[in-house]
Amino acid sequence: MHGFAIRCALGAVSDDFDFVPRLGKIRSQGKVKTQLKRLKRVVAKGRLGTRGRKSLAPGAVRHAGRGKVQAALARHWSNQRTRRVIVKVHIARAGPSGAASFAKHVAYIRREGAGREGERGKLYDRSVDEADAKAFNDRADEDRRQFRLIVSPEDADQMKDLTRFTREFMSQVEKDLGRRLDWVAANHHDTAQPHVHIVIRGGNTRNGELLIDRKYITQGFRARAQELVTLELGQRRLREMAAARSNEAEREALTAIDHDIARSLADGRYTPETQRGGLSRFDGAVVNRRLRFLRTLDLAARHKNGSWAMQDGWQDTLRALGRRGDIIRSLANLEGRNIDASRLYALPRELGSAGEVLGRLAATLPGDELRNGTTALIEALDGRVWSIEMTEQEAAQLPKPGGIVSVWRKPIEPKPADRTIAAIAERNGGVYSDELHGAADPSSSPAYRLAHKRRLEALRRLGVVQRNTDGTWVVPADFQERALQADARKHGLVVDVRSWLPIGALVERQAETWLDRMNADVLDGAAGPFAAELRKSVNIRRAWLRSEGYALDQNGQLIRAVADRLRKEEFQIAAKVEAARLGLPHIQPENWTSFSGIYSRKIELAQGEFATIVGRDSFALVPVPRQRLDWHRRAILLNHANRSIRWRLGRDTSRST
Repeated sequence: MHGFAIRCALGAVSDDFDFVPRLGKIRSQGKVKTQLKRLKRVVAKGRLGTRGRKSLAPGAVRHAGRGKVQAALARHWSNQRTRRVIVKVHIARAGPSGAASFAKHVAYIRREGAGREGERGKLYDRSVDEADAKAFNDRADEDRRQFRLIVSPEDADQMKDLTRFTREFMSQVEKDLGRRLDWVAANHHDTAQPHVHIVIRGGNTRNGELLIDRKYITQGFRARAQELVTLELGQRRLREMAAARSNEAEREALTAIDHDIARSLADGRYTPETQRGGLSRFDGAVVNRRLRFLRTLDLAARHKNGSWAMQDGWQDTLRALGRRGDIIRSLANLEGRNIDASRLYALPRELGSAGEVLGRLAATLPGDELRNGTTALIEALDGRVWSIEMTEQEAAQLPKPGGIVSVWRKPIEPKPADRTIAAIAERNGGVYSDELHGAADPSSSPAYRLAHKRRLEALRRLGVVQRNTDGTWVVPADFQERALQADARKHGLVVDVRSWLPIGALVERQAETWLDRMNADVLDGAAGPFAAELRKSVNIRRAWLRSEGYALDQNGQLIRAVADRLRKEEFQIAAKVEAARLGLPHIQPENWTSFSGIYSRKIELAQGEFATIVGRDSFALVPVPRQRLDWHRRAILLNHANRSIRWRLGRDTSRST
């Protein structure tokens, strides 16, 4: 009777499910030990030996960090039906000015426009909905590193509460790492995908450094986030997975389908996997839809044999298109900024020396959010609105929106090492090695050849060359051109502020302005709304100067003596205003060789940007250094010699203007 009942139960289960349990012998452990051994092997893969380990620089990610075992477990038990979450991590290190950049990032994630209704982002922690940013920054003042996370669930719009999710996520991370973490977070809704910014203190040697294993950073964070989202929303259904995949087929952005296509490319060509039996009919149809859509963007072309040829840089173009969509959505939250999105163009990072962009800074938007990056929108004289991705250091040189700015990149010269590598590879069938270099140039020293190998290793990380297991290098025929392009992508931008004040403030200003210094050739061939406004402003400015009795030359510009006098008058007026505000006398630069005081504030004049340095019984008004030092409200020591003013902060930091 008992056996019959078991058979009936098994039959009932078999009718409803896709599996049938098989009962073993009494007290038999079956394959439990075997499965346990398999799990231990998976965990062991995350271990690294300590023999021969080199010491790493402070802030480096080490495999000896916490979370190694948990990362291996998370990867082993991952499921394709779990909810997808994108997690980006950046480890920021304290710079020469200490942890000032850490506080900047906390302020960055609290910026205006990040909230759901365009309000300021709210900072919270494990228990407080409005965390104290200053207290958090004070605790992190001596930290050596800062962990920055962006957690973006694919289905964030379906989740009830991102704040509760973040707290549960960080609680699980603390369990995995085995220690309590000091963190703050802010929810952002300024893009198409709601996401969370999390800042974790990295500590120091005195209060305990936080070291996180590389595998937990790359896998563990994401796995824990996916578990929590899946727990709240349930596993993805096949219908949801199919709908999400289908919706990506016509998105103007880089998608998961594009990554699948890129992995299947051979010599820049894609052969539909349905011909090779690699994809289901549905997946094959989605990929074909995606390829046809890419053809409308001129990023793919179909051949007669059914294969597809992808255009060079097609993935970068899709990234730029996705970023363009984010910019357009961000512009909708900016009040008073009427920017025509149809005139929006992305400036490539490999901009050459001849690609100067001169125009009005229309707006600044968040860029690389992990590194406090900025996207600058410049209304140029060619009628376009250029979006330019800038680093934190480059963006620090920008004026306020409305100012006139010029952006370009210094010319890049080919490196002599690249010419040497290309010549040796050309004589040896596209292969370079230390031995081949020594044979081609017997007089070369080992250190000289080592420098060439280091150059190749740097280019390998950028995808320019390949390294073989025998120590040789595969060098492409267009090596020098590709190396130059790689250097251009890393090369910084030059930001030159032509006017800190907007055009409207220059027309009738009693000072020498950019309108007076501007070369008339700048407007030749210029088009668009900004060019029309600039032409009108120049004409009004010249008419005003004549009506006020100022002498102009034959080109309609101020003569040198008048321009010098106007600059001096503008400076004197600014000094009087500051003296009235501070209740202190102004001391002229020619009357001191050294001056110390507190960096009070910056003043924007038509002739440039000046800093007010307040001493005990007087103040100085000096030009702001080109480096735009972030020394506001800090003690400054100025040294004046040979018409140059040197700034100094502390013992080892100095800058000159």
